[in-house]
Amino acid sequence: MSIKRQVIVAATAILLAGCQQNSYRIQGIIEGAADGDTLFLTTDIAEGTPRDTIIVVNGRFELEGATDSTYFCMVYSKANPTLSASFFIEPGTIEVHIAAQQENTVVGGTGVNKAWQQLNDSSMSVGREMNRIAERMYTTNPSFEEQQKAVEQIQQLNSRFSSIVIGFAERNISNELGYFIITSFPDEVIASGERLRLIELMPKEMRQRKAISEMEQTLRQSALTSEGAKLQDFTMTALAGNDVNIMSEIAAHKITIIDFWASWCAPCRAEMPLMVSMYREFSSKGLGIVGISLDNDKEAWKSAVDELNMSWPQLSDLKGWENEAAKRFNITSIPHTVVVDQQGTILRRGLRGEELKAYIAEQLK
Repeated sequence: MSIKRQVIVAATAILLAGCQQNSYRIQGIIEGAADGDTLFLTTDIAEGTPRDTIIVVNGRFELEGATDSTYFCMVYSKANPTLSASFFIEPGTIEVHIAAQQENTVVGGTGVNKAWQQLNDSSMSVGREMNRIAERMYTTNPSFEEQQKAVEQIQQLNSRFSSIVIGFAERNISNELGYFIITSFPDEVIASGERLRLIELMPKEMRQRKAISEMEQTLRQSALTSEGAKLQDFTMTALAGNDVNIMSEIAAHKITIIDFWASWCAPCRAEMPLMVSMYREFSSKGLGIVGISLDNDKEAWKSAVDELNMSWPQLSDLKGWENEAAKRFNITSIPHTVVVDQQGTILRRGLRGEELKAYIAEQLK
């Protein structure tokens, strides 16, 4: 064989090997679909915009392709969207069984999909236990003690579910399942501290992805203003025009409420009578309040302060939602309160109304 032909054969072999290495094949079974029914494959989980179409033949469907990455997708029936399965496209043979009852749908075949199915199985097991407790509460006339016990059981199951999800994320931290869990599950399942810990375990190249790097930055910023953290000092302009150092205000009281509000915020205005009453009742016992307004208009700000009888210090940089303190505390809605002790340790966040008053009363009794 000539050298030229050897090179061509070798190059072809490499090309074929590469194609085989990156190829995937979806082998599926679907219950409740007729011959000729159309299935859609989508990576747009929120909207379901089709990326590929697949035709059902004898209760089965197949799709082949090539991919140089692993990504999450869903297959669903055009005629009956409840017939669906979510899984990961990755090199290899992906097995999908779409059952008439959603809880019986199974995916597998490849490594990430096997792990995804295990996570789903564990999640559904916890969900079934929750449903049994709920059904028992609705179909009987439970005593107060039984209701309290049911609440505790639900809380324990929620904690177990969180532990399951975090465990799967940690065991799959180097693959796309770990990435999917960290970027998709809500704070109720993965608390901020745990999410940040998981991100720190990720491979460098995955950690550099935009979604993760931005999430890490936000989490680190949030950690600086979470409960238990020490408030970082800042200075802001008061209504009278003088600059006020926040720690000087905090140090002057046993406990301080930092109240984020605005003159245009109806819920904020509705809560001010209680804030005024609370300030009158507890200021002599060591309560301080510092208002931080998300106003743009100084006159509107001043008018609201006078109208609502807010006699405590009021600060603002008149940047609205771009208020520097609000950005520091990652404020996304108002009213929002931050309660700190005399040393600036953040004790509680987000308390409002009678719940806030009860907490202050307990701290100053």
